[in-house]
Amino acid sequence: MWEWLWQWIFPDQCLVCGQYGTPLCLHCGARCPAYTAAPPDCGADSVTIVYRYTGAMRHIILRLKYAKQPRLARVLGTLLAQATWPAWPHAVVVPIPGAPQRVAARGYDQAVLLAQQVATVRQMPMQTNLIRVRNTTAQAHLSRMQRQHNIKDAFVWQGGMAPATIILVDDICTTGATLREAIVVLRQAGATHVHVVVVARGTQHTPHASSGTHGG
Repeated sequence: MWEWLWQWIFPDQCLVCGQYGTPLCLHCGARCPAYTAAPPDCGADSVTIVYRYTGAMRHIILRLKYAKQPRLARVLGTLLAQATWPAWPHAVVVPIPGAPQRVAARGYDQAVLLAQQVATVRQMPMQTNLIRVRNTTAQAHLSRMQRQHNIKDAFVWQGGMAPATIILVDDICTTGATLREAIVVLRQAGATHVHVVVVARGTQHTPHASSGTHGG
C-alpha cells in the first residue's frame, strides 16, 4: 500500500524519455546500448548479455540495488525475458543468490526478483535451490585473481539433483568469476546444460559495475 501511495504522489518517470509510470519504459529499454562484445568464459553452454552497463541502464540497476526499489526488478526482468535468446526445452530458471548479509540489509535479493519476472513472462519454472552459504567481499575493486578467491566455495545446491537444463539469471556480469563458481556447483549437482542470461555487463574499472550482491 505504501509503495502504491508513494507512486501516486511521486510517480516514476522514464530516465530516457520522461514518460510517467515507469523508470524505464519498454521502448527506451529496447534502445539502451546493446552488449555486443564477447562474453566472459565462465563455463556455461551459452552466455546472453543484453545491455552495456551504461547510461539509463546503469542508473536503473543502481536504483534497484542501492535505493531499495524492488519494483524495478519487474522492468528489468521483463526486458531480460523479452530479449532474444533461445527457448531451451524443459529449462528451469535459477537466480544467482546474493550474499546473505547484503540481502538482509536490502530486504530482498534483486536476482531472485529478476528471475521470478523472467520465469513469469516466459512461463517457465523457477528454483532457488542454489544457495550462497557465506558472505563475500564486494567484487567491485578486486583483481581477477582476488575475485576468483573471494567467491571460491561460496555456493551449494540444496534439495536433490539439479535440473538437467538451467537458465542462470543475474543482473550484472564483469569477469564471470561469480558465474563460473556457480556453474561448477550446478554441474556437480547434476546439471548438464547451463545457459547464462544477464541484464548488463560493465568493465572491471567501471564504478559499481560489480558492486554489491553479485557482479562476478
